Amino acid sequence: MVTQQLQNFARQSVFDALSGLFIRPEDEGTVRRYQSALSAAAALAAEIGTDSKPFEHALVTPKPKPVELEREYARLFLGVGAETVPLCESAWTSPQQILCQEAQLECRKAYLEAGLETAGLLGVPEDHLGMQLGFMAVLILKEDTAGAAKFFAEHPARWLPGFAEALRLRGDAVFFHQVADVLDALCEMEKLISEQSA
Repeated sequence: MVTQQLQNFARQSVFDALSGLFIRPEDEGTVRRYQSALSAAAALAAEIGTDSKPFEHALVTPKPKPVELEREYARLFLGVGAETVPLCESAWTSPQQILCQEAQLECRKAYLEAGLETAGLLGVPEDHLGMQLGFMAVLILKEDTAGAAKFFAEHPARWLPGFAEALRLRGDAVFFHQVADVLDALCEMEKLISEQSA
């Protein structure tokens, strides 16, 4: 049986690696950290009884060269057209489906309550996927089980399934197509962990 410490290590690793992937994919070591985290996540998923195949499949999928990853990221997330996949919760959950709405303010409040000042950091809104995943890594590192479960349910879990599906619908998503499967598996894993801790 996996110990709480090992469970937290695996979860913190995968949230941290995914955060980097969605905020700074061009940084050296981003894909390497992602692969390392996938190994820990696959082992945890198998141990607790959720589907480990998406993590395992991502481990054996050929990894893009840095320039390929940057180009794919830009095509998918940095455009302004209808085909762009938004990286912020507001665009998925607000009635107007635009950025900088209530979800951003809710995330900012959650970060401040946890003692984190985020205004202007990294140049991304507080409801950006990378920020939300990074915050989950912080909560798990602080062993704030209840806080992590609450934040995940109120924020990433509300829009990650739609986000992952949008990635799968993009024919030009190669690397991020398998990342979508990892995000779905992560949601399943977090749901089970939350149910077991309740």
